[in-house]
Amino acid sequence: MEEQTKIPEEYQGRVSSEKSWMEIVAWVGDLPPLPQVAAKAIQLVENPDTSAQQITTVLSSDTALAARVLKIANSAMFSRQREITTLSQAVMVIGFKALKGIIVAATLRQLNRKNGKLEQLVWQNSMCTAMGAHVVAQRLRKPYVDELFLLGLLHDLGKLVLIRQAAEDFNKVIALAKEGKAFVEVEQELLGFSHPLIGALVAKKWNFPPEACQVILHHHDQLEAPLDTTLDQKTAIVQFANCMSHVLGHGNLEGFMDYSGLLASTGNLLGLNPADITELSEKTNTTFMEQSSAFQ
Repeated sequence: MEEQTKIPEEYQGRVSSEKSWMEIVAWVGDLPPLPQVAAKAIQLVENPDTSAQQITTVLSSDTALAARVLKIANSAMFSRQREITTLSQAVMVIGFKALKGIIVAATLRQLNRKNGKLEQLVWQNSMCTAMGAHVVAQRLRKPYVDELFLLGLLHDLGKLVLIRQAAEDFNKVIALAKEGKAFVEVEQELLGFSHPLIGALVAKKWNFPPEACQVILHHHDQLEAPLDTTLDQKTAIVQFANCMSHVLGHGNLEGFMDYSGLLASTGNLLGLNPADITELSEKTNTTFMEQSSAFQ
């Protein structure tokens, strides 16, 4: 019994002493699973033996999801400069790695149905971070460009869950964060944990790869050079893209902390100078303004 109640090593220091780890685990366990069609489609995408027709068949069984996937697939980020009119075209033209991000984007948008101001802000930040991470990964010539879109999209999964499941507590966090305090510090103080932990646990529940869960968990951590591992690099890119989104004002509440200093320091870790950061910010902003409607 003692082993079951012990906080796993990877989450050590992320739960206050007053908070029960088992209560958090039970709370996450009670959350709805990833919708069946989306879960099956993502599972198929991750299997190298899957055919395009198998994925098309599964997606076609959820008309609303299929329509949203097709809409996002036709955004300039993924369409490869040609109009995509059918799901089978989307699968063939876009490729499995990019398709996974599109399915997740479509699913998260469906789950985020309340559409209040706070949900909109978090969704805007998630979209802009995803687009920014994609832009930065392209600039740095990383081989995992499409994966960075997905990681950027998922980084604030914990916020989306807390808004839906613990709105009253989350609004208290918002009120204090508007005084300029760091959001995760306010969460830790009031809730006994912060949204990166919840996001990582939910992503694990939804069977996302361990590395994706780790990027979500660490995206607000202080990073240090050198970024030796792929996980460190991906986390830094997501953190940088999140800072860009806030500095650009996409999904940023008035009164929130100023992210410009963290943007510069994280950019430096990635080997980006001030001119690079300005250029990437402008490109991310343009991408967001031109393509965000496809994700609504």
